[in-house]
Amino acid sequence: MTKGKEVSTVDVSMVVHSHLLKELELECNFFEHTLTLEQLNDLHPLSRINLEHPECSKGLNKDEAVSRLSTDGRNVISAVTSRTATKLLLKQFSHTFRLMLLTAALTCFIIYALDTARLIEIYLAIALIIIFFVLCGVSYWQERHAKKNMQCFQSLMTTDCYVVRAAERIRINVSDIVIGDIVYLCPGAHELKLDTSWITGELEPLDFCDTTVPKNVTALGAQNIALNGCLCTNGTGYGVTIRTGNRTIIGKIARVTSKQKGVPTRLELEHKRFVNFISTLAITMATITFVTGLLLTNFQHIINTFVNGFLVIIIANIPQGLPITLGAALAIVARRLAKQNIFMKRLDVVETLGTATVVMCDKTGIFTLNDITVSDLWYQLHYFKGTEELKAKRQQLSSGDLSIPLSESDNDSLVALFTVMSVCNKAHLEPINSRGAYAWHMVHKLSRSNNTITIQSLLDGKVLRGKISDAEVERTVRSAFHQKVITGSENEVALLKYVEKIANGERIRRNYEIIFEVPFNRQRRFQLMIVRERSKIDSTNNQNTKLYVLVKGAPEELFAHCKLLVTEEGFSKMSDDFIAQFSDAYTKYGNEGKSCIAFAIAEIKELSMVESPGSWDGLKRLNLCFLGMVAMYDPPRNTALESLQTMKNAGVKCFMVTGDHPSTAAAVAGHFGLAVPRASIVSLNTEMEKKPNLISVIHCEMIDSFSDQLWDDILKQDFVVFARAAPSHKLIIVKECRRRGEVVAVTGDGVLDAPALKEANVGIAMEAVGNNERNANIIFGSAFAKEAADMVYTESDVKHIVKSIEEGRLLYANLKKTIAYTLAHMVPELCAVMLAFAIGFPIGLSSLQVLSIDLITEIPPSIALTYEAGEKDIMCRPPRKPTARLVSKALLVYSTGKHYTAEMQMFIHGQAKAAWHITLVMAQVFHFWLCTTRRISIFKHGTQNIAAVLALLIEICLLNFMIYMPVVQDWLRVTHPPAFVWLFCLPVGIVLIIFNEVSLFIYFLLSKLFIITLSFCFVLLI
Repeated sequence: MTKGKEVSTVDVSMVVHSHLLKELELECNFFEHTLTLEQLNDLHPLSRINLEHPECSKGLNKDEAVSRLSTDGRNVISAVTSRTATKLLLKQFSHTFRLMLLTAALTCFIIYALDTARLIEIYLAIALIIIFFVLCGVSYWQERHAKKNMQCFQSLMTTDCYVVRAAERIRINVSDIVIGDIVYLCPGAHELKLDTSWITGELEPLDFCDTTVPKNVTALGAQNIALNGCLCTNGTGYGVTIRTGNRTIIGKIARVTSKQKGVPTRLELEHKRFVNFISTLAITMATITFVTGLLLTNFQHIINTFVNGFLVIIIANIPQGLPITLGAALAIVARRLAKQNIFMKRLDVVETLGTATVVMCDKTGIFTLNDITVSDLWYQLHYFKGTEELKAKRQQLSSGDLSIPLSESDNDSLVALFTVMSVCNKAHLEPINSRGAYAWHMVHKLSRSNNTITIQSLLDGKVLRGKISDAEVERTVRSAFHQKVITGSENEVALLKYVEKIANGERIRRNYEIIFEVPFNRQRRFQLMIVRERSKIDSTNNQNTKLYVLVKGAPEELFAHCKLLVTEEGFSKMSDDFIAQFSDAYTKYGNEGKSCIAFAIAEIKELSMVESPGSWDGLKRLNLCFLGMVAMYDPPRNTALESLQTMKNAGVKCFMVTGDHPSTAAAVAGHFGLAVPRASIVSLNTEMEKKPNLISVIHCEMIDSFSDQLWDDILKQDFVVFARAAPSHKLIIVKECRRRGEVVAVTGDGVLDAPALKEANVGIAMEAVGNNERNANIIFGSAFAKEAADMVYTESDVKHIVKSIEEGRLLYANLKKTIAYTLAHMVPELCAVMLAFAIGFPIGLSSLQVLSIDLITEIPPSIALTYEAGEKDIMCRPPRKPTARLVSKALLVYSTGKHYTAEMQMFIHGQAKAAWHITLVMAQVFHFWLCTTRRISIFKHGTQNIAAVLALLIEICLLNFMIYMPVVQDWLRVTHPPAFVWLFCLPVGIVLIIFNEVSLFIYFLLSKLFIITLSFCFVLLI
């Protein structure tokens, strides 16, 4: 319920509903927006609404509010995840590896129960139980910590609000609002406007009123219902609370999106495949060994054979520390990315991004700085650079003030142009003259010089200055009172700043009253306002007041619907010559990489003359006059060129999506050296030229009619620009890419981008924090986009995407190194048991020794491999194929066939086991360094990984502790080995290094030979 002036508006949220909310059907149980004020009062009688004067409503009494709070619960959107904390904990106990360990522990308990003299089994069982719970606890903590930062809804709620209770306006916490509360909405003006960008992604505030809407209008389409999360930007109003907490639309969205089961990432599938493979291998080998042992012993010593031939084989086969290592690796990568303001909703999604073959980015903010300024003006068929030339012309003509009303301008077309720029503009213009705004400005200014400063010290005149001088402080203080803060979208701020250089935008705005508005959006691509002069309003008969239609929008569309054009001679009818000059000007600015906005005006006598104002067709009947157009420049990012080159070297295609004209988009691409002067703009009637340095600029209005062959030709290119693109076109492009087997990453920041983000392999939501007072606490972009995305970037820059791709590739490479290192000790552990059956040797390693190696000595080096820096060519290789496996046959051969076992000296049983233990661990120390590189010689790669050195030192210290500590010796059943057994690891290390270096050298020769052969064949063909 709101009370204010009723203003006609266009229902922009119907577009949102057709794209995303229709699928969710969240508003099906909302009906209050169709009720009249009287019906709403009957529905909530205890709210005691005053129908005549809503501002005098009494609201709920305090007892009723307390009762409803206890009954309905607090107004908090509770975090609903796919797994509760209990389910998440139980999930850890169901891991295949851990269940096998638990089964082995229970079996040991049973064996001890049958023969209490076998104390080793009870020790083993206790050790397995402890390991089981430790692994579950560590994994639970890792997943819980990872999910903690994935909930964004609650953080967007403000903390306090005003409600009317017992006829008194009071301030309460928003969590204490109950159904039936009368809430006071206010930023302090006369007409209520709400910013719904949190939901719709549209930046323009919409007018809200208390008018009843038809039943076929949804809750999101109605503009008499204020939704949780919207911002009141203008006006005052009162509303009756009809939903709280999870029962609000935003609450329902949170529950629906959080309950959706995500598609498993490639890393999840690879991990599951590896677990199944190892589990099957362990059970098969254990069964074969157990049966073989029974046959060799004529079914005697069944328990011993079961323990040594079945349980120990299973324990030796299972890499118990691998889940911990994997979780630690993902957490380390997440921490590295978080330092660069890159946050993952799923830790393993960065590995998928590392396999991306296509990255589709928005132009604004990613390839450019989003620092838009008006650089040129095309007016009266002439070009004006900046504002100086225009000022000079006005002085020559002795023209008057540009801030006067239109009725007093004597048909001055420049007055009309600046009027449209100022009035048909949603930017806010505020002078810095208040104590708080002045203090904020000073703190921001002085903070750049690293001064220690507080608000209070500034206001009290006690500024602790560093390098800044007193004179500079005084100059800053004086200039602060003469500056103005302009807030809003970047384009409109740039327009208003341009106006302020020549005229007074605030005065121009005060001359007019807005009576009708059609906000700008990316589908409509124009903004329309109908205004009338305040000084000419006839209070007795408003029909005598002249109305002006002010329009700004896409130049080619607006020019086509105008019947008049401003020239030096005045208002002239359109002609072919004018059209040609406009086309030349538009092309010129576009080729310079500048975006253009055009302006037009028309006079009408009554509102009914404007039919269908929300479409271009509705403007055809107006006698629109084309006033001119401005060229706006958004500087390209300095890092974009290097980032694009890196992606090209890495075999990743980059598609740029923009709403700009194709010529502007091509010029921006040309800044990065990605286009030749004659870029190919693809249409249905042209054949696309295929040149390695020639990009394609696609006009998205035609992509619905593209054939499969044309799509194939376009998507094969390394760089493509999609111009005049709407969010719906993004979805089409993503689907076409995925149909061709591409791994696609897409950026977006609005609700209409959400379908493309969900369809992509990796969705990236861009978060842009407002840089002004109005937007300081608002995160632009839609919550839908953030919920649909897999990653959130708080800084829009293409270099962060490249960094994420590199981190994904590095994660995969380091995981392969970790697995190779972890699996390498499996064969020696198995040999220690298998030889006992085949040759009759005593058991080389006990089960406790195996566990100590897997879970104590090997964990630090395994985790340290995650810190290994990427090899130099990590971003010079193409993305790995979708069929590539994390644990491939080559990796298994490397892990099992490359390991050398030293000749065991069998002086006594305990010394032999200790010697085996030492040789195995020390050989892994050598093997660790070989795992740090897979393509380059270890001597060229070197090491700067301090964590690796520390981890290996810890491993060697733990080894000495286990071998030489008397208590641990008794537990492991080893004795002091001779000192020379430490030398056994040297031949193992030497063999490993020689084998590795020879393999890399052969690989290098074969690759060179392959290139030479191809070159020779090519020469023969020529």
